[in-house]
Amino acid sequence: MRKVTRREFIVDGSMLLGGTVGVMALGGDLLVPKKARASTVKFPESSCGQENKTSKKVLVAYFSFCGTTGGVAEAIGQVLCDKGATVDVRLVKNINDLSSYQAFVIGSAIRSASWWPEAIEFLERNKEELSRKPVAYFLTCLALYKDTEASRRVARSYMDPVLTAVPKVKPVEMGFFAGALDYSKLNLMYRMVMKSKMKKRGIPEGDFRDWDAIRSWAEGLRSPLLGI
Repeated sequence: MRKVTRREFIVDGSMLLGGTVGVMALGGDLLVPKKARASTVKFPESSCGQENKTSKKVLVAYFSFCGTTGGVAEAIGQVLCDKGATVDVRLVKNINDLSSYQAFVIGSAIRSASWWPEAIEFLERNKEELSRKPVAYFLTCLALYKDTEASRRVARSYMDPVLTAVPKVKPVEMGFFAGALDYSKLNLMYRMVMKSKMKKRGIPEGDFRDWDAIRSWAEGLRSPLLGI
């Protein structure tokens, strides 16, 4: 057996890492090791509004890899709070009991052309409760870096595996939003690989979240979720 040189090992390893991280960003079909993420990434959780007999309590639950989707979740939660709801924004891994909520908004970043598995598992664990109350879904992805009919079709297709996995839960609305590409959220090795992959796809570093579109969508949840 021919001995692999140090240079060949590094090149082959970089190619593997490049495929892993690059397809994660666009909804590809390879796995992403959690060590790709920098230790400084933060995932927001918050609560707003005051519970009373007339307000509805809403849970905005999300999964995020680098924090981008968490920011979207917080913006949605704030809009619903401004509309009179009591809102908790939480990571799916930190939610154990849904019984106190009257409505739900659930979202995820994209991996393997679908929500991250943790978000789908959350649906599966709680499908009985979620099937009895109004639920809205949303996602963030770099496929929507450019807002075209073709990119919107791709983004919509990312929800198909979610709907198929948990058919008992029927969302009243679905939102599709561009994400963000921030190399500082990745460790040095993955950052280098990601830059190469994104350069080939013509996607620059930046935050492509359209906050007006996000808030407008959240305002549209007033009737289906809050009944007002």
